[in-house]
This record gives sequence, C-alpha cells and structure tokens, in this order.
Amino acid sequence: ETPLKEGYKYTPFSKELLDSWCRLHVKTGLFETMEQAKNKLDEMLQQDEDFFKENFLFVANEANELVASAGLWTGKDFDGNDVEENLFSKNGIAHAMISRLCIKYDSIPGKYPLYLATQSQSYGAIALYSRMGFTPYLGEYNGCSQEKNEAAWEYTTEILREKVK
Repeated sequence: ETPLKEGYKYTPFSKELLDSWCRLHVKTGLFETMEQAKNKLDEMLQQDEDFFKENFLFVANEANELVASAGLWTGKDFDGNDVEENLFSKNGIAHAMISRLCIKYDSIPGKYPLYLATQSQSYGAIALYSRMGFTPYLGEYNGCSQEKNEAAWEYTTEILREKVK
C-alpha cells in the first residue's frame, strides 16, 4: 500500500461529509450541479449504504477539508466492480487511495473483474492507472462497439505519447 503524503489523512465516512463530497464532484466536473451530485449520492446510499461506508475512502487536508474520494462500487459496464475515484489534488493521493482500494478489493468474495472507469480526457489519471498495472479494455461494453472503443484508445494513446515528449 502506498501511504498518503504528509498533510493528508483518511477520514471516516460521516453524514457531515455529504455536502463536501457533492461539491468535490461538481468542482472536478463529474457532475454539472450540486443537485445531480446529491441525487447520485442518494442513489448510492439507498442502493447499499453499508457497502458505501465500508468501501469508500475520503481524504482530508490539514484544514480538514475533503480533497479526494475514491471507492469500490458495482459498475454498470460489465456487471462487475469498479473503482470510482474523484480527485481534486494531484499530490500522490490517487495512487495511495487506489493502492488501498485494490488491497481491500482482494478481500471481497466473488470479486472479478475489477476495472477503473474514468473520463477519456483524464490523461493524467490514465497514465497513473497504466503505471499501476491497469490495462485498457478494448472490447465492446455498455453500448460501445469494440471498433469505437479501440479507436478511442488509439486516439488517447497518441495524445499521451505527445504529452510525454
């Protein structure tokens, strides 16, 4: 497990985190409005609040402000589990959280497959996931053909190669 850098700490789930969680997800562009974020959070909590509390991580800074969240959640693309992450800061937090979640995932019965879902323009995240050993899925999924998916990954790979130069 990769530890968090100094100045950051894992904080346990509490109802007081809910508004901060929604603001973080709006600020990072996962949702356009607080209402959308709140609706998604309510849906997740209604689906399985205990699983959410047990399998989501929350990271706060020294001022006790929520700066990142990540969690294991049942995905919709393959009927498996995925890691959902949303980060406001780059300070190694994503690597630490994902490593912790992968270790946790290994303890869940009937756990395969594990996948990460991210936005196609999240090039930094994609590069991190690759360094951590995740590989692109090139097949068909949830309404996306294999050909379209392969073309998207080819485009993303070209952009990543350009950014590395």
